[in-house]
Amino acid sequence: MSLKNIRKSLAPFGVSNVSRASGLVKMTGLPQCSCKGSVVIFSVLLKFLFFPWIAATAEPHVPPASSPAGIAQAGGGVAITVNGVQSDLAVLSVPAMPGETVLIQLPTGAQADISAGKLGRQGDKTVWTAPKQAGLANMMITRGDAQTQLNLMVMTPFRNGVDESLNGYRIGQYARPLRNLPAYAVPRGFIDLSAMSEDLQVSPNFKLGQFRCKQQPGHDPTYLLMQPAMLVKLEAILEAANAKGWEADTFFVMSGYRTPFYNAAIGNTTTSSRHLYGDAADIYIDQDRDGQMDDLDGNGRIDKDDARALVRLIDELAADAPAGWVVGGASAYGSNAAHGPFVHIDTRGYSARW
Repeated sequence: MSLKNIRKSLAPFGVSNVSRASGLVKMTGLPQCSCKGSVVIFSVLLKFLFFPWIAATAEPHVPPASSPAGIAQAGGGVAITVNGVQSDLAVLSVPAMPGETVLIQLPTGAQADISAGKLGRQGDKTVWTAPKQAGLANMMITRGDAQTQLNLMVMTPFRNGVDESLNGYRIGQYARPLRNLPAYAVPRGFIDLSAMSEDLQVSPNFKLGQFRCKQQPGHDPTYLLMQPAMLVKLEAILEAANAKGWEADTFFVMSGYRTPFYNAAIGNTTTSSRHLYGDAADIYIDQDRDGQMDDLDGNGRIDKDDARALVRLIDELAADAPAGWVVGGASAYGSNAAHGPFVHIDTRGYSARW
């Protein structure tokens, strides 16, 4: 099996290199090789042990191909602020715990209609109180001809250090918050993917299934985290990429949310990865749907320079600080045996480059 084929087989599972695939072999319960064999030997093991399991159970979400002209306009919705996140997207998704309140700043003349939960007022803000049961509620906000649909995702509670899994789906354990920063607070719950469709449009050009963790393919239910600030940021980057001439109707999300269990299983030693908190994404432009980054710099090669070009665009946007932009990490990664070049972005709240 060639390295190219290994890469294509593992890329949908967010595996960053062949050696880390051993962690996924461990998850399946298949026999493991204790020797330090070569990549070729390991690829043979993958071919006969791991890949058949992937073929039988995997359900990677790959957005269907469509024309670049079909990209939904990121703006065009009602200008609102939800729990401190500014947005004028026509579609936005916000998680909340059962019974929790969500604060929404609406412009004068806007009207909000809900499918579940309760609406109230707190000063100049609209307050939505989530139902007690996990699931999906909808709020339609209208102002003149503009509309915004808020997907209000009521999460399933999780007790860190007590619950290792939710209904058989492995979560693991979160470490104490990094330097006690609020952005690293331990999650209190997770979005239940089985309570809503993975094809749910969480923003104009992204779907819920693009951000799910790659562990336990086919397991029902599946849980994940996803933050609205990340959706706003992704939409801003996507719009800028198209304006630059890089045709894309969405980004391929190689890795979105990761549970602590999965993050450790693929060989990551950090316990503070932003992927664990639902506001990070490893992305690349793949408009031709060939499984790897498009040639953004036009030099006829697919390499790290294409990822660097995307990071430069992100830095240009960060300098302009568009409405709703939350500063965070951004870094370009090159190819290895498991994947092609990609870019990591997040909304950790402070600038980070590596």
